[in-house]
Amino acid sequence: MNEAFLASVAVVALAEIGDKTQVATIALGAQYHAVVAVALGTTLGMMIANTPAVILGEAIVQRVSLKVTRITAAVIFLVLGLLQLARVFELV
Repeated sequence: MNEAFLASVAVVALAEIGDKTQVATIALGAQYHAVVAVALGTTLGMMIANTPAVILGEAIVQRVSLKVTRITAAVIFLVLGLLQLARVFELV
C-alpha cells in the first residue's frame, strides 16, 4: 500500500478523535439513524474540505522547501495554541 496513503489515514484518524467534525458526525448519526448515509456524507464532506488543502500544500512545496513549510506550519500551530491558552486564562 502507498506510504502517503497510510500516513494520511493514520494522521487524520488520530487528529479527528474528539474533533468538532466527529462530534457533528455523532449528532447526525443520532438524528438520522442511517449509519451508511451519514458515514458516506461526512466522508465526502471531509474530502471536499480537504482537497483544496492538499492541492495548496503541493503547490507550496514546489515553490518553498519542505523544511520551511514544516517550520512555518509549526509556528502557526504554536501561535494558535498560545492564543487559545491566553483566551482560556483571559489574558487576551
